[in-house]
Amino acid sequence: MGIDVAMKEALASRPDAVALACMDTRSGLLLGLQLRGDEVERDDVEIAAFSAAQLCSAPPPPGADDELDVDDEACDESFVASARWVHAYARVPTRRDLVVVGLAPGDTNVALLRTWIRRIAEQVGPHA
Repeated sequence: MGIDVAMKEALASRPDAVALACMDTRSGLLLGLQLRGDEVERDDVEIAAFSAAQLCSAPPPPGADDELDVDDEACDESFVASARWVHAYARVPTRRDLVVVGLAPGDTNVALLRTWIRRIAEQVGPHA
């Protein structure tokens, strides 16, 4: 089972989510994208996915070496919420360069969405 199949099954399991994507933050490639119906534009999901590299990284601590490896400072998850959408991000534990992105309407329970995205990231790992 590939990333697309895993994401399609995951999206079917969560009725309030409208899209899932998997982004390789090292190469900048979008590895998979699944949409539910026409509730969200593909371009909106792609923009959310391409934001993963910036949203799932943390700035180096003050006084850190310039040689600091960026992956050492990468955060495991993040989210962005607005009145219209909630974007939840989670790194794949076994492939920290991959980030799973989920989109849901703005009135979604953010904590539940983040927990779900974390589980999806764990499921995507073996297929990456």
